[in-house]
Amino acid sequence: MNILCVYVGGGKGHYIPAKAVSDQLTQMGHNAVLIDFFELIKMNPIGKINVMLWRKLLQRPDLENKFSKHNDQNTKEIQWVSSVLQVIRKRRFKHIIKTYRPDMIFTTHPYADYFLADLAARLAPSIPVTYYATDVFFVPMSAVNNNLCSMYVATEEGCKSAADNGQRADSIKLCPFPLQASCKAGQKLTKAAARRRIGLKEDVFTLQLNLGGEGIGSLELLEGLKYIDSPMQVVVIGGIKEKIKSRIEQIKATLPAHINVFIPGFVHNVNDYALASDIIAGRSGINTLVECFYLHRPFMITELVYTVMASADYVEKYGVGWNLNKDIDKQLSLITMFAKKPTLLDELDKNFDAIPIIYDAAGLAKMVVDDTLSFKSK
Repeated sequence: MNILCVYVGGGKGHYIPAKAVSDQLTQMGHNAVLIDFFELIKMNPIGKINVMLWRKLLQRPDLENKFSKHNDQNTKEIQWVSSVLQVIRKRRFKHIIKTYRPDMIFTTHPYADYFLADLAARLAPSIPVTYYATDVFFVPMSAVNNNLCSMYVATEEGCKSAADNGQRADSIKLCPFPLQASCKAGQKLTKAAARRRIGLKEDVFTLQLNLGGEGIGSLELLEGLKYIDSPMQVVVIGGIKEKIKSRIEQIKATLPAHINVFIPGFVHNVNDYALASDIIAGRSGINTLVECFYLHRPFMITELVYTVMASADYVEKYGVGWNLNKDIDKQLSLITMFAKKPTLLDELDKNFDAIPIIYDAAGLAKMVVDDTLSFKSK
């Protein structure tokens, strides 16, 4: 079976689930092609502009919230863009179908979902187009498209959001979360063992500041640690550029001797760093957040972008973290309390077991295959 797995670049949020499903489909013996949407339709310059714009917005969460909210609630704009693309890329779409001969198109971004589902409905109705809702707890109106064969959503809350925003009920399917293979297959070490593996002290409170794949996030919490009098070690991870790393080094130099800061930056052994941590703090990137659920590590939300605001409600609903968006005083107060008595965190551990998310990329890949077969049999 030939399946196109289409994502949009600009952060890892849409790429990671597309790759996880693509890898599983390949292991199942299918021909899965993982490709960026703008590369697929030969509009790479627009893709680069999209990435640049997204990174600029991440640097200004206040503007990002306004911009993303506008895009979400003004669906006529994405519909208009889709109609234009359908005219200027009609020939390209026909070439895609002829070249890749897909039995299904699996997407992880509203741009790809809208354009490809609409064109397939007109020009290739025998090819189902599906969409995995990467925001998990919330489905924006801009992702709703009733030309989709299926919309896969990993939480009941996300399914309700999709239905409330107008997605056809029979197309919404509760699915497993496509956890990265590296996270799923990783050894679940104890905190002490994980700390040994990455060169940290075994018995010292450990805070992880996660700046995400783009390495863009506030350093206000790191600066504020100078007011904490308890010993701790801090690891800062993410796709950190040299300019940001230099700023972190400057902050590090101002902290007291009992606050030890390590800057590994982008790491492949994310599991080890998560398991070594008492608390993980940062923006609530969905993949990082759900991986924390899987590994039983509480997450402190220090910043929120628009599309993941629903994740904050979910974290607090299940008692597996804290939504302290931009509240530096509460962030420092909470870290101080747990740094003085880390055993208080043990009380949260049972809460992770109550989260009704299934972590299984292979399970989602099987749904993709089953839906393709079912669609073809009609």
